[in-house]
Amino acid sequence: MRNFSDILRTLRTDRGMTLDEVASFVGVTKAAISNYEKGVRYPKPETLEALADLFNVDLGYLTGRESRTSRSLTDEELRILNAYRAASEDTKTTIARALGVKRESVAGSDAKAI
Repeated sequence: MRNFSDILRTLRTDRGMTLDEVASFVGVTKAAISNYEKGVRYPKPETLEALADLFNVDLGYLTGRESRTSRSLTDEELRILNAYRAASEDTKTTIARALGVKRESVAGSDAKAI
């Protein structure tokens, strides 16, 4: 069974992401991500959830309890989704218009998890 630190490092490097990029997305420091990958520290539950969201994997896979991931997006789709999530509200609105998609209320909490 693989451990969390190896899985995290593999997910990050397979997607060509830097420690800084992962840290920025999940709201921790670059040093924290480095420590997770070295097995020195283990993230809080909310950080684990953010990492699972970032890499589009189940928590069971991320923590090494399951051998399969239930990825439903391609790597390209995942990169686009993560870039969209990190974009400003103005950029998101521009993208939605270009794609002909109506955005849900920005202030509301009706967003659907993917």
